[in-house]
Amino acid sequence: MNIIRHSVVCVLVCFAFVAAAEARSFAAFWDQFKTAVAKNHKEAIAEMTKLPFPYGSKQLSKADFIKECGELFNQKTRRCFSKAKPIKEHDRDSYSVFCGEEIFVFEKVNGEYRFTDIGMND
Repeated sequence: MNIIRHSVVCVLVCFAFVAAAEARSFAAFWDQFKTAVAKNHKEAIAEMTKLPFPYGSKQLSKADFIKECGELFNQKTRRCFSKAKPIKEHDRDSYSVFCGEEIFVFEKVNGEYRFTDIGMND
């Protein structure tokens, strides 16, 4: 019985460790991304974005994304990002940031977090 109890405790500790590492991994990404947005560093934002990026009916290349960056991350959005608290999606390995009518989505791509989409907040 002690072996079973010990095994269960070990499994729970492992899950807690993985969850904590996951949160730290996104937290580091979020700090970098938020800083790049605050500084309007378009190249850095593009480097942390899954490209091509879906935007309306287009798929933006890196160059096109950089051109649109000022509209995607306007002054109002930059202010929102400075205070935003990302929300973990329970059914996926992703986080969302709500800014007014828009939802900014961040997901793991090839083991690293990336900015992947903008949706409408309904």
